Amino acid sequence: MKAKMKAQVGQRLLLVCLSLMLVLVTACSSAPKDKDQGKESTEPAGTSAPSDSQGNNPDPTGKYDPPITVSTVRSMPPDQYYDEGESIDKNAIYDYYEEELGIKLVNDWSVSFKEYPQKIKISIASNNLPDFYMVGAGDLQQLIDSDMAADLTQLWEDNASEDTKKEFTKDGGRQMKTATFNGKLMAIPQINSPYNNAQFVWIRKDWLTELNLPEPKTMQDVLTISEAFSKRDTGGKGKALGFGLTKDLSELIGFYNGYHAYPQTWVKDASGNLVFGSIQPEMKTALKQLQDMFKAGQIDPEFGVKDFSKMAQSFATGQLGMFYGGFAHSLEIQKAVVKDDEMSQEWVAYPIPSVDGKPALMQTSASVYNYYVVNKNAKNPEAAIRILNKWIENQVKPSESNSILLFGKKRQGEGLFYRINPILAFLMDGNVISGELLPKAIKDKDPSSLGNDIDRLARYSEVQDYLAGDEKKWFQWMIAKEGGTMALMNEAYKKDGFYFNEFYGAFTPSMSERKAVLDTKENEMVTKIILGKVSIDAFDTFVDEWKKLGGDKITQEVNEWYQAMK
Repeated sequence: MKAKMKAQVGQRLLLVCLSLMLVLVTACSSAPKDKDQGKESTEPAGTSAPSDSQGNNPDPTGKYDPPITVSTVRSMPPDQYYDEGESIDKNAIYDYYEEELGIKLVNDWSVSFKEYPQKIKISIASNNLPDFYMVGAGDLQQLIDSDMAADLTQLWEDNASEDTKKEFTKDGGRQMKTATFNGKLMAIPQINSPYNNAQFVWIRKDWLTELNLPEPKTMQDVLTISEAFSKRDTGGKGKALGFGLTKDLSELIGFYNGYHAYPQTWVKDASGNLVFGSIQPEMKTALKQLQDMFKAGQIDPEFGVKDFSKMAQSFATGQLGMFYGGFAHSLEIQKAVVKDDEMSQEWVAYPIPSVDGKPALMQTSASVYNYYVVNKNAKNPEAAIRILNKWIENQVKPSESNSILLFGKKRQGEGLFYRINPILAFLMDGNVISGELLPKAIKDKDPSSLGNDIDRLARYSEVQDYLAGDEKKWFQWMIAKEGGTMALMNEAYKKDGFYFNEFYGAFTPSMSERKAVLDTKENEMVTKIILGKVSIDAFDTFVDEWKKLGGDKITQEVNEWYQAMK
């Protein structure tokens, strides 16, 4: 039994580890982004009456008797794992929903990720759609405009379990509002955790000690560290760099936030209207500092052509000791610097320092990329919500029985087996809560407070392995320990340390038409300013162009949406 549990926990860790970029990334990978666009149930099975087309089943947790057939369509990655003899059309997960709910799932078609956007557009255009299906934000708007989506307002009230309703409103209802049009719930948003977007400053602690530098409390400390690191003797391993950066510029988010700048985010101005964070003066201040850092030789001159794996080579070779990254970037660090199964460097994650006495807030968003739409003509439109209830039950009340939704019949979870589920949602505050429970459990050497949550038990188990001498589990220690990234996330959550994007609706018409072009111009401007190819005044030129090329129209539409949401 112990060996079996160990195997389950170990396999669950695969899922945990992939949540490095999961939550948002997995939310987006379940189907391609389209800019046009878990305790066992205590309800006895088979006790409820069959539901009619209005979803008036008095027991929404019960089983349809006789069973019903519900159709959907799927997109799966080429590397999807299936148990032997199974497929996307016939598998343990589909069997589970049939056994537990009396819902027989049938796929009208299934294609690859790349094919899905076009395939679903063709199905929408021909009005040849299944009972429920996934779409992007742009397609959702089209379906609503064409009166093809079912109104789920009352169906949600009658059929969503209390756990489901609770999980879907933990962000104050922001993500649910993205699927609400004219006061009606028109789709099920694929919720995700907005808090997992937090960035931290990852720094080589051994270098701080070696150079007698303070831990970063202010932005000036960060700049001092960057300068000192860039002058450090690498022992012939190459030019030392003070600040890690890649071509997608994602490491700049935390840096910007330290200057109270929020790029790609809609913020309130002094008059209470929404303005675009990327064109605010705080951005110019941060960019000027980055330009100075580059000129001083603190940033890799080739960052514009390097992705994260290329940047990681720099700290693997001992050339780089600081970058801004996510809560689970410890795994990426470990991949780069582990030698002979041991960590050869000492890294620590710190909260984002501020440029002044005002706390730095970590930007995040309640935006939703994918939605589950129920066909207006579906015979049992409530069925999709009841399937979702089972998935949420697995997430908040995990049990041996419902673990099949994660691991399949083997209960070992090889690959990302859970992606077979036709409806997925990702808990909003799971890691925030873990940030309080795990450090205490580790300190007390008592996992009882973790209950039967497999995520937390897996992390706890891995940390125990690390403390027993397994350096390969260092990455989990950095996440789960006292002062680890989950604890820092929890602390920020308690202090309202997150800055939410004020706009979380579907793309406005002008966004769909112009945003991609404007984003490209923004990235080009940022890169050129950092490289010193243009002066800092190029920022002002960009702001003027942004407004003229559609930004002003987008701003107008965003504020119209904002007023309508009040």
